[in-house]
Amino acid sequence: MSPQSKRKVLVVGATGFLGSKILRQLQRDDTVTVRAMSRRGAPAGATGNVQWVRGDLMDPDSLDAALEGVEVVVSSANGYMKETIAADFEGNRNLIDAAARAGVKRFVLVSIVACDAAPEVPHFHAKKVAEDRIKAAGLPFVFVRAPAFLDQSVDYVAEGVKAGRFYAVGDKTTRWSYVLTEDLASDVARAATYPGDDIANQTIDIGWRDGPKSQQEMAELISQITGRPLSVWTVPWLVFQALVRPVKLFSELGYDLIRMFLFFRKGQFVSDTALQERFFGPVPSAREAITRWADRNK
Repeated sequence: MSPQSKRKVLVVGATGFLGSKILRQLQRDDTVTVRAMSRRGAPAGATGNVQWVRGDLMDPDSLDAALEGVEVVVSSANGYMKETIAADFEGNRNLIDAAARAGVKRFVLVSIVACDAAPEVPHFHAKKVAEDRIKAAGLPFVFVRAPAFLDQSVDYVAEGVKAGRFYAVGDKTTRWSYVLTEDLASDVARAATYPGDDIANQTIDIGWRDGPKSQQEMAELISQITGRPLSVWTVPWLVFQALVRPVKLFSELGYDLIRMFLFFRKGQFVSDTALQERFFGPVPSAREAITRWADRNK
């Protein structure tokens, strides 16, 4: 395929933990040309067939320049873990408005499972507000809704396993959905490059084919796969309930995370993977995903 006939995909949040994985997935696809946005331009050691552009979600003029000629936007950007939740609301609004001005053909937003049911969780609500704004702007969209990450940039689950522990939130029985970030990145990249128009305006949950897992079930699976006996250390729900108000006074991020954990308790943080299988292919099981994660953390 000639470069002139390839669709141009812009990755927003390309230097983040998830965004960098999405970028690597897209680099392997010869049907698109890839542009990556960063506030500082290309990071040190950047290689491969990626065009790096400077852009800041809080600077609308920079977004217009970054979006020039772009057909597909992929956004995994978030500010709540690094800066402030306000950046998520305003930054998303700026990006969506710029995408509408640019006439983008597909907006792929990394959203969150059940974000429409959790207005009390600030970063969940920010995703719902972004989804609504994309719809109102008339942009063709794919919302890829992520559940809890099995792994993080600082993998506290892996660190706990090395010490013979599984750190649990609330209780050992409530189930919620998980994903391995490399699997999520693969599905987001597929959403960007999917050739058919039937994916337009779809909201797609990501998860495991055998459904949500309790933390006791997670600990047992990880123990079986790694061969390490694990004790489950649980911080009870009462602790989180007691901390909501005092933490809000001094930590926006801490308050957000506590609200998220308390939402998990409701049992609504559960993925429906039917559309995931339809558009992205076979859905991994918990054992398959955890095995790959464990092999990486040996």
